[in-house]
Amino acid sequence: MSRKRVSQIAMIVGILMLLTGWSVCQAAEKITIKAVSAWPKTTYETENFLKLLELIKAKVDKEAPGQLEIQFLGGPEVIPNMEQVEAARKGLVDLVSTTAGYYLSVVPEADSMTLSRIKSWEERAKGVNDIMNEIHQKKINCFYMGRIGTEIPFTVYLTKPIEKADFNDMSIRCAPTHVAALKKLNAKPVVIPPTEVYTALERGVVQGLIWPAGLIRDWGWDKVVKYTVEPGFYQGAMIILMNLDKWKKLPPNIQKIVLEAQDQAERLADERAKQRTKKDAEVMAKEGMKTIKLPDAEAKKLVDTAYSTLWEVVISKSPEYGPKLKDLVSK
Repeated sequence: MSRKRVSQIAMIVGILMLLTGWSVCQAAEKITIKAVSAWPKTTYETENFLKLLELIKAKVDKEAPGQLEIQFLGGPEVIPNMEQVEAARKGLVDLVSTTAGYYLSVVPEADSMTLSRIKSWEERAKGVNDIMNEIHQKKINCFYMGRIGTEIPFTVYLTKPIEKADFNDMSIRCAPTHVAALKKLNAKPVVIPPTEVYTALERGVVQGLIWPAGLIRDWGWDKVVKYTVEPGFYQGAMIILMNLDKWKKLPPNIQKIVLEAQDQAERLADERAKQRTKKDAEVMAKEGMKTIKLPDAEAKKLVDTAYSTLWEVVISKSPEYGPKLKDLVSK
């Protein structure tokens, strides 16, 4: 073999080695994800989100070391909760833990998760997440990972008692999700950020609020309300969204890890919710919180009004997807 031929072969081998080395480096290049939560770090909701991030990290460290890093930037002190989904749409952040009420103006279908009567992993199995993904990708450039629902019903807390499903023109702090139902129940809905609720209750600007059962203790609101109304309705739906462009950049093995961790986090949150609900009820009862158990007919009126009214809103705003979602998530 001539020297020229040997040189050519050596050059080709060298190029192939460089290309192979470049490919390996590219495959192993670390992807960084910036994450935010709609709630402060110390709250129950964000603790569930941080558990998800912890599960993802553990799986990545074991199955794909060095390929993914998640940076938790913080809560609403970093980006106001009502602006976080828009930040994810634009790619200013990559991963968001939020709730339906914070982005209903762009995705009214998100309230179907608040109305869901099934578990989050059941939603995935029934194809609910596929529909939600179609909606979220189309409307806000986000991949819908699922929901780590608190599995805790929304509950009405009041500074003065009621005897039936009628709030007697009381001003009730709520999320946009609850506005329609409260109006039908003769209340005046007041939508204000969680950070303003304590002062509003203390000064009598509002006479109550709606929040997932027991979790008012995270905010200290149990010190300024006296009554909890049973039964509750809806559920806290902590929705996890990732910027679609970022999702598409994740290698298939990392996407698989992320979704497996999501499913695991959902199941852990469900168990945690059962323990938390019982504990909070016991603590608040000892501290003097009184429970108003509505008579059966009034309890039915409260729950039926809440569900029927919100489904009307969802379906009117989304005639294409609303009926499908209602059929899938209603028991």
